Amino acid sequence: MAVLLEAMSMKGRFVSGVRHCVALAASSSSRLFWTFAVAHLSLWTLVPTLVSPNAPLDVVEGYVWGHEWLLGTYKHPPMQAWWLEILTHLTSHAPWTHFFASQLAVIIAFWAVWQTGRRILTEQAALLAVLLLEGVVYYNFTSPEFNPNVLQLPFWALIGLFFHRAVKDDRGSDWVLLGLWSACGLYSKYSTVIILLILGLLLVVHPESRRRLIGKGPYLAVLTTFLLFLPHLVWLANNNFMPIHYMESRMHHLDSNVEYIMRPLRFLISQILVTLPFILLLLALIGKKIFSPEKIERPLSFDESFLYAVTFGPLVLLLLMGLSGARLHDMWGTPILGFLGIWAVKHFQNAISSRALRRFTFGWLSVFIVILASYAGASVFYPYVTHQSQRIYFPGRALAKAVIGTWEQKYHVPLRYIIGDTWPAGNIAYYPPRTAARTNRRGL
Repeated sequence: MAVLLEAMSMKGRFVSGVRHCVALAASSSSRLFWTFAVAHLSLWTLVPTLVSPNAPLDVVEGYVWGHEWLLGTYKHPPMQAWWLEILTHLTSHAPWTHFFASQLAVIIAFWAVWQTGRRILTEQAALLAVLLLEGVVYYNFTSPEFNPNVLQLPFWALIGLFFHRAVKDDRGSDWVLLGLWSACGLYSKYSTVIILLILGLLLVVHPESRRRLIGKGPYLAVLTTFLLFLPHLVWLANNNFMPIHYMESRMHHLDSNVEYIMRPLRFLISQILVTLPFILLLLALIGKKIFSPEKIERPLSFDESFLYAVTFGPLVLLLLMGLSGARLHDMWGTPILGFLGIWAVKHFQNAISSRALRRFTFGWLSVFIVILASYAGASVFYPYVTHQSQRIYFPGRALAKAVIGTWEQKYHVPLRYIIGDTWPAGNIAYYPPRTAARTNRRGL
């Protein structure tokens, strides 16, 4: 009996120790994640602010639209404009606002991917999965230009997270939140329908998710999405579906049979190129074992099917669109790679060792610094090397100061409306002098 009691006591201490180690690892991973998130947010807001003298077209355009709280524009749904308007007011029109907006979107995406990884992988593996995304150019080099593509990043990631939670846990709140993030994604850009179609197909095809169809959860998510998106649907109907016509003009068909093959091929190559740093980091993490991944000789679990669907489903669907004749733009790939890190870590988890982690840490820091320095260098030296200009070198502040100053000197009243072409009029609206910053100026 004494031996049995001693064994039970040892087992209890062992279980307690394991729980303590798990809690310690989770705490350590959380600290590392938030350290990484703060560093990324700070540096990728500060550096673009210092090296980019003028806001890009999409930011200027979205800022002007945001004044009116429009339900839609001729180009896109209104979420980007709303986000800019809110942050501009909160920051008193600080010059770093739109860079902060972009990185806030990126950090929310990182958080959602991290939370998804914690549900599927270990704490450390989930952290590695999100750190790998620093090797995807869409999350750093191209992210400072706050546009609807960048704004899709958090909502695609949140849709994936809450779909997984809803299917696995079947809580009504998760289904409602899935509907909320789906509506927000559609308000950001219509291409959010791609991830919704992929997940809808998974919901029907996989046995574990299909059983949720007999409950109210999926229908609650659909109803939430529909009700929240209904105001924009009404706006579309009342405005001759202008953004749809704009989207069609950007996806015009060509008669050349060669182009039907070259378009998706070019798009695929572009997505491979933007993930080259990711591939290098993955190689540092697993070495030569990338060619011998874990073999799966059983039906895919829901977690595995989910990862394959969200990682490769959108890419496959876009390539099929290209094969059908649609013109694919490289930046349309911005939100589709968010779960690539989770898939890679889960697929090659047996190849990860403590030695590989040290190698990965050095490689990750190198990639982070090199990409940040490359962005700064490209922004500063581009006109000197290429002898060409870009919109970020446009003297928007000087133009706004000259026009507004001349107007107020001559008429002695605030300049409230700017009417003109999008770029010059938008810059005058976006860069009011400090003395006139509180004037609610509209640009047309």
